[in-house]
Amino acid sequence: MTFGCGYAFAMTSVAGALFPFRAKELYEASPGSGYKVNGWLGLLLMLVGLVTFRLGHLDDGDGICARGDIIAHWIVTGEPPYDVTELNVRRFGSIYEDKFYAAERARESYKYYYVLRFPHDENEWARQKRLSPLDSKLMALGGVFGEKNGWERVNYFDPGNSGRRAGADQRATGWHRLPFFEQAGEEHRAAREHAALWDLTSFGKLEVSGAGASALLQRLADNDIDKPVGGVTYTQFLNPRGGIESDVTIVRMAENVFRVITGSNFVASDLGWITMHLPDDNSVVVRDVTDEWAVIGLWGPRARAVLQAATKSDVSNTAFPYMTARSIAIADADVWAQRVTYVGELGWEFYLRPEHAGEVWDALMDAGQPHGLRPAGYKALDSLRLEKGYRYWSSDLTPLENPYEAGLGFCVKLNKGDGSTGSPCNFIGREALLKIKSEGVKRKLCAVVLAHNSGLYGGEAVYHGERLLGRLRSAGYGYTIGQSIGYIYLPIELSAIGTPLDVEIFGERFPATIAADVMYDPQGEKIRE
Repeated sequence: MTFGCGYAFAMTSVAGALFPFRAKELYEASPGSGYKVNGWLGLLLMLVGLVTFRLGHLDDGDGICARGDIIAHWIVTGEPPYDVTELNVRRFGSIYEDKFYAAERARESYKYYYVLRFPHDENEWARQKRLSPLDSKLMALGGVFGEKNGWERVNYFDPGNSGRRAGADQRATGWHRLPFFEQAGEEHRAAREHAALWDLTSFGKLEVSGAGASALLQRLADNDIDKPVGGVTYTQFLNPRGGIESDVTIVRMAENVFRVITGSNFVASDLGWITMHLPDDNSVVVRDVTDEWAVIGLWGPRARAVLQAATKSDVSNTAFPYMTARSIAIADADVWAQRVTYVGELGWEFYLRPEHAGEVWDALMDAGQPHGLRPAGYKALDSLRLEKGYRYWSSDLTPLENPYEAGLGFCVKLNKGDGSTGSPCNFIGREALLKIKSEGVKRKLCAVVLAHNSGLYGGEAVYHGERLLGRLRSAGYGYTIGQSIGYIYLPIELSAIGTPLDVEIFGERFPATIAADVMYDPQGEKIRE
């Protein structure tokens, strides 16, 4: 069925959100080109969505034309021509079923329509919607909380002061002084020199199970997830063009049970992507189990000493190697421990039932006192990962970039098995990656450094001479290397380490240099100790 209206395909997404119990029936697989609208049901729901979409944009004529162009390309090629993450209905999770929450979010968004919102300002309305079981403990420790996808999460700790829910804090300090700069620096250095403890309960967690689970995930992932029980895999889900739709960690919990770990804000999107590709034989079940598990992260050179003091399990490098997972006991609680890292230091993520989170947190804090352990928040986590070159989906990685451009070619396993018969797996995006690898990439994600704390936020223009090369993706300050860091996709001919560039900050250009992709522990020795 062909439609002349440019809104058509997008409206199937809107309709799928309005009628989720029929969403899968809206699409019919089209090999090599994604999905097409399936039958009269799709048309009916699409028209419902079209009316909703059109009425919501009566005051945005130019925007409507642009969206029509995007959706027209989407219909013809099977993929949108631009990154439409910010327009994709899959970005809305189940929390938006709460009408009060959705209304307050919309109202606050409109409040900032004509008023400047600083990058580190937090939402102030409809707060305390989703609380970690550690919320009161972290508040007592001086936690300053931000919010993401309804979750209250500690941005940083302000020891000696009462904990609080942050709001428009940067409005008071302005562009050139972050309200958390010193505190985040102390937490960053604790992780690099001693050990730090995070509450990561807001991590998205999806359980994929059933006889066909392995085969499904092999088809979705570019890496090989067919590992023994306890194997941990960092991977991406790709679209047919080879673009990165998701950036996740997958752990095999049992022979036919996998857990997909994703960012707090990307649960609905990743759940939607997996659901869209479920086989028709009911051999796979996917569930959002985010609320069923609390998560605590422990990282730093003293992390093993801290953990060993809190458990009778052997957590030596021999018994518990990097990128593996298993059950251990902490404070008599059963804990699923995964030896992974997003900060570039030795450590673990601990998954446990929410009712045991408090006692496990206390046990680790007590065990860590002789080793300089301190609690830390998400601002320090971000600066640590920037130094290590770890990517962030939605800024460094989007559906328009492929793994080879993004420096993630090590994840791509072009000759892996299919997870069931042992035959080669033609995973989604493989054909595109074969072509890209054969022809060679024309650009790559590069690290750019400036000589001091230059106040980078991401989005700053980057020049080579008078040639505008693009804008920074994610950016921030690296406390260990003592430089500002930003990431940008550059033409291959300008991607060599040491290439001089200029970064424009508030109308003034500052000298910058392309640095090594990994600026801290480039050989990865610390995470494998």
